[in-house]
Amino acid sequence: AHNAKFDCMILERHGVDVSPVAFDTRIAEWLNDPATKHKGLKDLARHRLGVEMTDIDELIGRGKTQVTFAEVPIETAAPYGAADADMTLRLLPLLQRELEDKGLTKLIDLEMALLPVIADMERAGVRIDVDFFRHMSQDLAAAMLKLEQTIYEIAGEPFNINSTQQLSDILFKKLGLPREGLKKIASGHYSTAADVLEGLKASDTTGIIDAIIEYRELGKLKGTYVDALPQMINPQTGRIHTSFSQTGAITGRLASSNPNLQNIPIRSEVGQQLRRGFITEPGWLFLSADYSQVELRILAHISQDETLLEAFRQDQDIHTATAAAIYGIPVEQVTKNQRRFAKTINFGLIYGMGAFRLARETGLTLSEAEKYVQKYFAQFPGIERYLEQTRHKARVDGYVETLFGRRRYFPVFKSSMGGANRQAVQRAEREAVNHPIQGTAADIIKYAMIRLHGTLKARYRARLLLQVHDELLLEVPREEIDEVRDLVVDVMSSAFELDVPLKVEAETGSNWLELKE
Repeated sequence: AHNAKFDCMILERHGVDVSPVAFDTRIAEWLNDPATKHKGLKDLARHRLGVEMTDIDELIGRGKTQVTFAEVPIETAAPYGAADADMTLRLLPLLQRELEDKGLTKLIDLEMALLPVIADMERAGVRIDVDFFRHMSQDLAAAMLKLEQTIYEIAGEPFNINSTQQLSDILFKKLGLPREGLKKIASGHYSTAADVLEGLKASDTTGIIDAIIEYRELGKLKGTYVDALPQMINPQTGRIHTSFSQTGAITGRLASSNPNLQNIPIRSEVGQQLRRGFITEPGWLFLSADYSQVELRILAHISQDETLLEAFRQDQDIHTATAAAIYGIPVEQVTKNQRRFAKTINFGLIYGMGAFRLARETGLTLSEAEKYVQKYFAQFPGIERYLEQTRHKARVDGYVETLFGRRRYFPVFKSSMGGANRQAVQRAEREAVNHPIQGTAADIIKYAMIRLHGTLKARYRARLLLQVHDELLLEVPREEIDEVRDLVVDVMSSAFELDVPLKVEAETGSNWLELKE
């Protein structure tokens, strides 16, 4: 099939169980080229076979005159449907051969085995507390009104805070905030984008910038989640059903949409409160199982850095161990600030952060940041070697891959370097360093989900609901909670054998926020 999950879920609603799905041409195209722009069947047929397929608009029309596909006469609908089946079958050998040539057959098998797992997760959905969201909406509206008054007082006049042009005039013309190095937008006004406001915080003595940032954040939370989620409850199930896409991210991670439940903010107090509104059925509990520092563990395995490997084998707090190594002090003498700084470097380097960005994020001077990076690599030479080798591979081969062979291509390195945009090259280098780590983490949790799903279906009522990057969220009847917790921890920690242990932290609670408290 092409986009098999959709077909399977529709057929299942009508009593037809399609399994196993042997091959999905959409997923195959994405595995062959994760950045492909040809995921749709019509696009793919044009790109791979040179065939122009009939556009759906020719059958159902557009705008006010548009009809549903059910209203299209059979004699017109049949050739259109047959063409879908025909093109999918013609694409099969081409895509299969390319997967074999690139050594990706195990990954297509993995993705096919995952397909029924995420279909079941979508069907299960998640319950929300509508009253909680209604009260939260009222609280946010009141907080925004208060911020609005504060902003008007500082500005000395009321204006439309959501108008970027009016806001620009207030900030730069009336209040005279610094504008050096700022971009102008098409209207000739200075940009008031989030990164611009963040940059202005240090020079703003009025407090208006903080108020605007908070106002925007509350408005986004209110519009995107608090007001929108209750409207998305399925009247038949009384639950919200997100859609998971296997082909939505270049790294191999699952993507969630309509609504995106992987993106609920957790850094802010208000963002965290949102999670309180996600609740279980009576008599059930949430179980959250989270891989602890999985990306750093994968980095230890891939880089074979002795210091990092040893720290994980000894089950040390990795950021404290890093701080001790950088500062040359015993572990017990590491302060909270030193640990926080080490954490910034640990995670920053996985994402290809250099000394310049480290300086910007920590308030160090550039030369201080450069010294710390040198110290870090002196203590963790294996990591420096990994970074250099991975960048080199990306430049020479044009791609990098995960431990399971999942590739990411970088055409920028194959274009003439002289003509290439320097920023694009630097971004590609950062992405090349990150892909083997983040992509491997995505693959490991997929293996865990497949094993877990099979065991749960055979023996328990507990069900998988969501996957949020390194975390799985399950809904479990109270009487099963102890057994299922042990099962989940065991399955996740043994999903793949690294040279350091995979560690899983499991929490239970009756709402999603309780799991993080």
